[in-house]
Amino acid sequence: MSITESFRKTISFFDEILKEGFISDYALIGGLALSAWVRPRTTRDVDLVITISKKMTLSDIASLIETRLNRKVILQKGNKRTTIQEKLSFMMGQIEVDVISTKGFRLAAEAVENAVTAQVFDKSVKVASPEYLILLKLLPLSMQDEVDIRLLLKKAEMKSLRKLAEKYYLMPKIEPLLIKSRKPK
Repeated sequence: MSITESFRKTISFFDEILKEGFISDYALIGGLALSAWVRPRTTRDVDLVITISKKMTLSDIASLIETRLNRKVILQKGNKRTTIQEKLSFMMGQIEVDVISTKGFRLAAEAVENAVTAQVFDKSVKVASPEYLILLKLLPLSMQDEVDIRLLLKKAEMKSLRKLAEKYYLMPKIEPLLIKSRKPK
């Protein structure tokens, strides 16, 4: 199964459980979301943030994936020191799908609430805005995240970004990247 086909199947599944009320919303984040805003880059996973309906749990969503998609799901729980409190992962074809719950993760919840619809692989999907993608990438801040952030800074509305970074106490992490992005090359 190609990455495109895996992506389409994944999005179709989440659209289906959204219509059925198991989740109340979701948005694409990560490398594929990046491609909605800047030049696409190769990625080997699909990253989603979901808002689970009140009567459901992430374990319920995992069960739906296991029964409807026939996929083995790995559930992960966070702790007081981690930003992500609930996450699940499964393979769709040759790509990994990482699904982060907004439970206890206000930044992710806000990213979903403020996401916009974009075309990714000819599929209409909600995608986190450049400002929220930047903040979400600041949390792990790998070398690839830093490259992605530099690209996204060209699309971000800087006043909103600074306001959000202050709100989520991320100014110390973003300030060095903002300074680097202003330097002439």
